[in-house]
Amino acid sequence: MAGVAVAGATETAAAGGTIEWTYEADQRARTAPTVVDGTVYVGMSEQPSHRVHAIDAATGDHREAIFQDRPVNAATVVNDVLFVAQDGGDAAVEAYDAATDDRLYSVDVEYAPSTQPVVFDGMIYLGSDDGVVYALDAWTGEREWLFETDDSVASTPLVADGIVYVGCDDAHLYAIDAETGEAEWAFAADGPIRSSPTIADGTVYVGEVGSRLLAIDAEDGDLSWEYSLQSSEVSASPTVADGAVYVGDWEGYMYAVDAEDGSERWTLDVTDEARATRGDGERVRSSPTVADGLVFVFSDDGYLYAIDTERGDVDWRFDTETPIGLMQHAPSPTVVDGIVYFSNDTTVYAIDAGIAGSGAGSRMQYGTLGHHDTWAETAAAADRPSLEEIHQPRDVGGGSGDDDGSADDPDSTDDGTAGSGSDDSLPGLGVASALASIGGVSYLLARRGTTKSER
Repeated sequence: MAGVAVAGATETAAAGGTIEWTYEADQRARTAPTVVDGTVYVGMSEQPSHRVHAIDAATGDHREAIFQDRPVNAATVVNDVLFVAQDGGDAAVEAYDAATDDRLYSVDVEYAPSTQPVVFDGMIYLGSDDGVVYALDAWTGEREWLFETDDSVASTPLVADGIVYVGCDDAHLYAIDAETGEAEWAFAADGPIRSSPTIADGTVYVGEVGSRLLAIDAEDGDLSWEYSLQSSEVSASPTVADGAVYVGDWEGYMYAVDAEDGSERWTLDVTDEARATRGDGERVRSSPTVADGLVFVFSDDGYLYAIDTERGDVDWRFDTETPIGLMQHAPSPTVVDGIVYFSNDTTVYAIDAGIAGSGAGSRMQYGTLGHHDTWAETAAAADRPSLEEIHQPRDVGGGSGDDDGSADDPDSTDDGTAGSGSDDSLPGLGVASALASIGGVSYLLARRGTTKSER
């Protein structure tokens, strides 16, 4: 049954924490938790059922299951608005009233998002497997600019100090002006960059396919230092806290590297025991978060690890008893007020971490792959229109819900269980779709960094 909370369980999560609650759904998790204003948002999918689950952060009780036409890349909450980016063909970007879950708009996008929607100061930034990065007006869904690359984009954009930083399979890290979409610089790596970048003290940190953690000057794109990892693959986003960069690799190692000079602080083989007992799990694809002297990370071996940031020792670990395969979502934890929220397979977990604080590393500060209230407040626009002004009823199909913006699926049950589905939702050119669509000649004329005014 979808949306079942198990509160107050007595199982011990090793030496450092206990289960506060678990939430069971009919779909598999695809996104890191976003925890804002006491609600946990997780995108989950199991064909043909796609949902954004809204869960009470304190109790694990089901609040809402928002129907989606396509799998969800991530859910972002800024300015009291929930933004959702769908993946795959006929994808849409949607906005909801975070308090009521009523849909404000749904816009069909020309390029299906392959990344989290990063919302900052009234703009939405997205990457696509079609080889583009683009920006939408957060209140209308209208495209503001388009930046073309030479390959697919799996790296979630980072927005800092007026610049969008994003990696690409064309072996470049790009710095793009957040307002105009013009290139500032491009760093040429040795392999594809699928890791999502992070930033601290004027340096951008990112992993590449090719066994390197890179530190790049944010101003000019010059390489500051590189650190060689055990694995040839790094897909996790690094996080920076207290002068150290933390990241995992596909060989099952976690690293702490000095943020200033790239020297090693410690290396930990977190999945050594799991390899011996399960014969699997040699990957740390999850992006870490740091809170109160512990770095939290999930491994494909099915364990959530809490590692001491100074010593590099495992303080405690929690076994979900469900190792995950390469094609499954790699859960990245979000820590809020001493609770670690993460998902694995069809279950969302809330674990008492034995600490009091919230995630404070750079990944949480910049809202990359899940976030909490800090980013929601930092990214908020000062002049957000009223929700009534944002609301755009759809005339014809392409999204879910009724014309009044309701988030309800007419074929779903109250707890989010998928119904029989309907063929009534047909592709169309409603008001919101027209705002977002750039077709035919405009597409052919589009150039890297083309802005709305230039079109």
